[in-house]
Amino acid sequence: MDSRHGRARAAGSLGPGDPRRIGEYPLEAKLGEGGMGAVYLGRGRDGRPVAVKVVRAELAGDPAFAARFRDEVANAQKVASFCTAQVLGHGAEGGRPYLVTEYIEGPSLQEHVAEHGALSPGLLNGVAVGVAAALVAIHSAGLVHRDLKPGNVLLSISGPRVIDFGIARALDAATGHTRTGQVVGSPGWIAPEQILNKPVTAAADVFAWGCLVAFAGSAYHPFGVGDFQLMAARVVHAEPEIGPLPEPLATLVRRALQKDPALRPTARELLLSLTGGGGEAAATTALNRTWTGGLAAPDAPAATVGPPAPGSGPARPAEPPAPVGALAPAAGTQPAPSAPGEPTAAVPEPPAGPGGKGRRRLRKGLLAAVAGVVAVAAGAAVVLQSLGDDRGRGAAASGPPADVMLVRIDRAGGWPRECHAAVGLLTPGARAARPLLEGEGCDVLPQWSPRRDRIAFTRWSGGATSEVWVVNPDGGGAERKADGINGRSRVAWSPDGASLAAMTRTGGRAQLSVIDLSDGSVEQLTDDRSVKDDPTWSRDGKLAFWSRRDGSQQLYWLDPADPQRRWRQVTTRRVAPHGANDPIWSPDGRWLAFTVMNEAGHGHDIAVIRADGTGYRRLTTGPAHDMDPSWSPDGKWLAFVRGPVATPQIWAMPVDAGQARARPVGPLAVGHPDWS
Repeated sequence: MDSRHGRARAAGSLGPGDPRRIGEYPLEAKLGEGGMGAVYLGRGRDGRPVAVKVVRAELAGDPAFAARFRDEVANAQKVASFCTAQVLGHGAEGGRPYLVTEYIEGPSLQEHVAEHGALSPGLLNGVAVGVAAALVAIHSAGLVHRDLKPGNVLLSISGPRVIDFGIARALDAATGHTRTGQVVGSPGWIAPEQILNKPVTAAADVFAWGCLVAFAGSAYHPFGVGDFQLMAARVVHAEPEIGPLPEPLATLVRRALQKDPALRPTARELLLSLTGGGGEAAATTALNRTWTGGLAAPDAPAATVGPPAPGSGPARPAEPPAPVGALAPAAGTQPAPSAPGEPTAAVPEPPAGPGGKGRRRLRKGLLAAVAGVVAVAAGAAVVLQSLGDDRGRGAAASGPPADVMLVRIDRAGGWPRECHAAVGLLTPGARAARPLLEGEGCDVLPQWSPRRDRIAFTRWSGGATSEVWVVNPDGGGAERKADGINGRSRVAWSPDGASLAAMTRTGGRAQLSVIDLSDGSVEQLTDDRSVKDDPTWSRDGKLAFWSRRDGSQQLYWLDPADPQRRWRQVTTRRVAPHGANDPIWSPDGRWLAFTVMNEAGHGHDIAVIRADGTGYRRLTTGPAHDMDPSWSPDGKWLAFVRGPVATPQIWAMPVDAGQARARPVGPLAVGHPDWS
């Protein structure tokens, strides 16, 4: 049964066949429906919202199903309410069993990833910790969940909540309600032993935790997509693709996804590894020290993007626009004292009932801190979580150079269909980018001049063409230099800084042209019918771009000083069968970094190639969506954008190490980096 609580605003209205009241609970809306029944939003006597799960009438008379439903009620009551939805009541109405739990405000992890893409590093860490803590409580209550999946994890204001114990099962013996040979659980999220009809233990939940965390970190399932048979075969025989998870989380996920359940860590070992080890007391101390609050209220406005006031410290991070249920530090909260003996955040005592004494012991060791670590680790602003020892060191030998990047800051959501963007400056590792120009509009694709004394960018007003503007690094001297630029196209500085290359719109087509900044005159370099874009000008005079000249999107360059303007092809269908774009020259003019569609055909990787088409190498691989590369001024690092187009984040990696040392270097909703 779909037992998502979800968001009140996303609930459907009651239909003609829906009840208006169940027991003492008036119903207001339908939250979800599945093969076993429906979940409704109701109200308790105190006016608080509740979730009411009602079994379908045709199943109510099935003795086996009725027994399974009673098990679900009992199982839900056994587990501490901090990590699930507290049971408030149960009974039968018109012969139909129902279960009433607290209403959990917030989207499921499945919904959040579908809407916003892979989680930020801090949010990912919070979900990993919170779900591991929930599994500790579930297993301590003598249960194995057996159906842990993103749809059964709700992102609440107090941290992730694991719900739906409909097929949960006691660890010591089967309930007798499952037929021999029947595989229970959701395809793709069940362990190999479940598929092979071997004994199911708590290790099956740990396997599901590994799948869930890998999915949350990349927006792709570690075993791909397909029907039940295909997914089952991959789970049993194939190795998972966990995506770009930071260490040590990546190692934990790999251990959790071992085929042999005996080789997987326990949920308690997961939690202690995630929080520093040293026993439950050490985990509690580590978590409590970082307590700052809970989740941002649903529909909270996006953080203001702007420069800091004098003496106020760094500007606040630019954040994506108000994702409902997105995790962020609560306004007005302060870190809890870290000195021994000082008070910590309060968590309600678990309700009395089976396992209550054990839950109270667990509460002392873990529960009081879990919501806190989820909140602080999950905050969208805590982007630097995965930088480890390099955080804040800028130009340290093991970290990226501290040279300031030009970036696009999204003031509001909607990109690329809508554009509310400002040109800004970002120091790698900073918590926020600083806008250069005031006002609302669409300023994108900024580019440093060769001496870094001017900045060119594209200003779009919603039509088929854009304008080229130039501004000083302090935001002064803004001046429009040209119009008629095709779409929202990037411009490129000439080696001497006197001209800009751009794709001008001529006869309804994009043509590579050069704009003289002294008088605004335009010289057209191409005159063909192919689609083309993204000019980049090397310091030795080569103008590269992509074109669909041969029917596929490939990279070319030409020399503007060549009277014949001959095109030299750099990439081919062999190198980029699905196309290449976003080319950018290295500072020495020997290499092009670019974006190439990955071999699966559903995302993009970053690659490099020499100007003569040799030396091709992919620097990133996997399901993550990478784009818009930019070289560091010393040519040793590449910045690039990772994540959904609507919520980008800038990462950086050494060219010689590639994604093995890739890490985020900026907040969410910041893209279009130009570093060199």
